[in-house]
Amino acid sequence: MTTLLRIFLTSSLVLLGSYLEAQRNPDIRVGLSLDAAEHVISLEGGGAVCTRAGRTILTLRSGESLRIWLDTKASVGSIDEYRVQVGPPLEKEAADALAQRVRGLGESPEAVRGGAGSELWRVLVGSFDGVSDADPLVEKLSGEGYEELWVTSEKKTVAASNSRGGLYGITERYERIALPSDGVMLKQNLEATKIEGKGSYRGKIEIFPNAQGRLSVINTLDMETYLRGVVPREMGAWTFPSIEALKAQAVAARTYAIANLGKRSRSGFDLLDTPLDQVYGGKDAEQNLTDRAVAETKGLIVTINGRPIEALYMATGGGATIDNTFVFGAGHPYLRGVSSYPDKPQTLQYKGLSAPQSQQQWLSWNIMRMVAEGLLPVAKLNDQDMSAEIRPSDIRQVLTHLTNRLKLPAPNAAPAEGIQLYLWMARALQFDKVIDGIERDLDAAYFLQDAAVPAKDKILAGFLARLGVVSPLQWRAQNVTAADALEVLGRMWAELEPMEIQEGVILLDGQVRPNRMGPGPLKLGSPLLVFEEYPGGYLRMVGEINVQVGDKVKWLDQQGGSKMLVRRLDPDGASYDRYNPVAHWKVELTEAEVLSRLRARSGVRSLRSIELKHNENGRVTEMVVRDRNGAAHRFTGMGIRGALNLRDNVFRYITTGQSPNRKFIFYGRGWGHGVGMDQTGAYGMSLEGFTFDQILKHYYQGASVQQIPN
Repeated sequence: MTTLLRIFLTSSLVLLGSYLEAQRNPDIRVGLSLDAAEHVISLEGGGAVCTRAGRTILTLRSGESLRIWLDTKASVGSIDEYRVQVGPPLEKEAADALAQRVRGLGESPEAVRGGAGSELWRVLVGSFDGVSDADPLVEKLSGEGYEELWVTSEKKTVAASNSRGGLYGITERYERIALPSDGVMLKQNLEATKIEGKGSYRGKIEIFPNAQGRLSVINTLDMETYLRGVVPREMGAWTFPSIEALKAQAVAARTYAIANLGKRSRSGFDLLDTPLDQVYGGKDAEQNLTDRAVAETKGLIVTINGRPIEALYMATGGGATIDNTFVFGAGHPYLRGVSSYPDKPQTLQYKGLSAPQSQQQWLSWNIMRMVAEGLLPVAKLNDQDMSAEIRPSDIRQVLTHLTNRLKLPAPNAAPAEGIQLYLWMARALQFDKVIDGIERDLDAAYFLQDAAVPAKDKILAGFLARLGVVSPLQWRAQNVTAADALEVLGRMWAELEPMEIQEGVILLDGQVRPNRMGPGPLKLGSPLLVFEEYPGGYLRMVGEINVQVGDKVKWLDQQGGSKMLVRRLDPDGASYDRYNPVAHWKVELTEAEVLSRLRARSGVRSLRSIELKHNENGRVTEMVVRDRNGAAHRFTGMGIRGALNLRDNVFRYITTGQSPNRKFIFYGRGWGHGVGMDQTGAYGMSLEGFTFDQILKHYYQGASVQQIPN
């Protein structure tokens, strides 16, 4: 082989490699801002403001800012208008057919792109200045049998007025520099351009006037760098600290971006940086774990027959997702509803000392601490001992252990009985030494009222009542049970040495992950006491616990390991998507508030009833609102939660009172449209040991994970 041929082949391979890399890591243009007339920018390490062709206009020092200002001279730009949407978003053919039927009524409907990506279309009719102006058209269409009608707010483009305005740069020295009318490109010397009020962005930034008489700010960068700013905004590492879940999000986000390149090309970019597409936070959003998720899935997307899918996802699906046909109308077979519950949850077993067979209504964190720290014998944890009147000798023994721990003098002999025990314990722990000159007689009288406390003790008793250590009711009690005395002593102990309860999520390998920290070993001592904490704060000692992976557990940081382990039963249940703060929610609305929400988005002007049709997972698939005349207003898909402004379509409600003063109490689950990947569910599945591709194939049925096709 000749030297020239060898050089030619080597160069060709290098070019081919570069071409393939560009195919698998294409550039994407992100719309950062479209509706402002000015922006303040600075360039990391300094840099240049250039024409969009790359010619330098002026240079900026490191840290120097420039205000880029569009002098619009009262250009109108865009205004809001209200239009009536007929039916849900549909595929193009169905939308055209619906528009033709509406056209037969003498109206001028328009099918516009909308809904999920570019495949769905909305049929819009009319143009109005206010919501109420659309009432006659809504009544007409309703009378013709169209039940699903709602009034939408749209942006209407108005041509900018002729003016002598232009694009300018205003320096820190208030110099006004004319910039090219078609905009500028920014070149930073280091990594990022900072846009005040938005953040710092890698890649290329262009700023130019748009058709609405405002400035478009467009960030062009490669796909993988773009995803570094998307994944933490959509599913951050602090909220969902699991690499497999974050990898699933990275692949879903990459798939969505690849499938929608050019979606908004008429506006000069591909995607917005908002939930209308994908939330993108630029360099400021980047996190180490999400960077790793992007890197470890480089170039991977979800496909059907080699083509990227419409990778829809939502925050939390309310226990199950739903077929796309019920929400956006398009019948993608991979967007089928699936459960977000494990077939058989993974659990870890912990055994402790045998537990009393009783209701344990006396059990509290303070009493649990006393046993775990060795101040109170385990044998005392029974209904008989706890409900019995306290014996001074018993409480003196516990108090002596506590004063030894706190390096305080041993207590004197205990008084005979009653509330004097509280005062005796307080003096043994030296609370009487901090009240002179701080507490007042009137304060004590305010808290104690008619409690039979000796005059000489009222100041101390009032102080304990003010701290919440001894309640006014306890000062009135005739007898003091062991549970009462121990609880009060525990509160006094917490005043002097607060209880430091550790909390973390139990992982499949037995480690725990405290909030906003990495995983570590769960150090347990012996003998071990195990407890369960139920919703509402109720506690119970048990002989053993089966902790579902993902449950929170609590323990004490004790030398040699915690002798107390508490399993918290999650109020959001056992589903994969229970880890979101709004996994379950409740909303209370007056009838007037419900009607106001309906009026803002639909033709409903009065309210008789709301009728719901649910699927097997409790998701509302159809809502019919009947007005006082009995006319039905039908809502499906996104229109359901949109009409009521609720988080999700998984809900039921209770009404109290009579119209027009009814109250509607909505109980619901989930947050989002319910189609595709459940982000919180992905996190729950990862905790159970599923890999990112298994998670994706669960939520996108029948799909494959592969490299971006060349």
